Amino acid sequence: MKKVTFLLMALLVLVITASAQKIEGTWLFTKVVVEDKMHEPLIAIEYKTDGQIISQGINVGSWTHNQKTGKLVMETNHDKDFDGDCKIISLSQKELRFEKNGEKWFLSKLNIDEIAKNNSESGLIGVWKFANNTNDDDVTRVLSFEASDSFTLIEKQLGMESKNGGMWIYNRKENSLLILARRTKLNGKNSILKLTDNELILENSGEKMTIQKLNNQENEIERLSFNQEIFIDENDNYIYEADEEKLPWNDPYKMMMSLENTHQLIYKYANLIEGTKTFENKTLKAEVKASEKEQTLSIDFIFQGYDRFNLPDDSAMPSNQFNFRFDNKTYPLKDLFIRITGEETITTKAGTFNCLVLEALSNTYEESYKLWMIIDKPGIYAKIIADKSGMFGHYHIFELTNIK
Repeated sequence: MKKVTFLLMALLVLVITASAQKIEGTWLFTKVVVEDKMHEPLIAIEYKTDGQIISQGINVGSWTHNQKTGKLVMETNHDKDFDGDCKIISLSQKELRFEKNGEKWFLSKLNIDEIAKNNSESGLIGVWKFANNTNDDDVTRVLSFEASDSFTLIEKQLGMESKNGGMWIYNRKENSLLILARRTKLNGKNSILKLTDNELILENSGEKMTIQKLNNQENEIERLSFNQEIFIDENDNYIYEADEEKLPWNDPYKMMMSLENTHQLIYKYANLIEGTKTFENKTLKAEVKASEKEQTLSIDFIFQGYDRFNLPDDSAMPSNQFNFRFDNKTYPLKDLFIRITGEETITTKAGTFNCLVLEALSNTYEESYKLWMIIDKPGIYAKIIADKSGMFGHYHIFELTNIK
């Protein structure tokens, strides 16, 4: 009798375990029926073996399966819609249906291995940028599809940045792209109208979106980790004042004369798309005016990422008229704490230059620079890295390509 009881208990444990194993995994909430209305939440939920519930990489609660009552019990901290006891109607390897508070929920099991394979063959993996074909043209939107099934959407404009993410599923048969996330206009099923190596056109709820592929650039990323502590001592005194006297641009007259026949400095501007390893590139042109007769010198300040030929709306070029008092020895950059780290010979498209290398910090301590000052061409930088951390930060590289 004891042996029979033990076998029955073991069999019950196996049944319970098998049922729990059917629930474990990643599911797609396809629809919810409330009376005569149907909703399509299209949210991916992972029921983990350890009882956690994961959605979009976030632990949203816990789950248990009560085999005796036939209920899936969910306790969540983030979304009360999922909280409570769910009466299981049907459960198989591919489908889970349950009833909760009079609502009927339908879930489909996702085959993660198959999704990863299809995604890898889609040609979508990489970084894409939305074309500015909407009313909010000042917003930069970048979409990064990652292997095997996660994506990141970055939306950025002056003074504001947001980052969203979730799961993506490519369906070759339907020629569609399923985006599983919250608060994005891509969420849900997107019809693929066009897909090439360089362009993707999607349609979602009647809206068409054109997205351009961004090629990975060969720019080396050298994040600048120094801060104000290396420039200021415990008494709040600037440590490297003596370094300013060693700068090669200490003679304003020499600077003016060296630039008198120079009219334009052309730079390649590379802007790192944060959250990726991809850069956006464009050309910036700094107009130069140097006159011995008028005793004037000015070089357009293009080190904010724009020039007089592509000014943002309601913007003006900063004034860089040189006053010959030489209170700015890193002209046209201003108000920097600096220290000299050595000399380096670097080659750009404009030539090979012997440079003095500086590390610098803005007077607000928010932005760090690494500067290559051309020693025998005062006033001209061969290269600049500008690095600002934080949510509204950036990483820019300016590299000299031509002197006209």
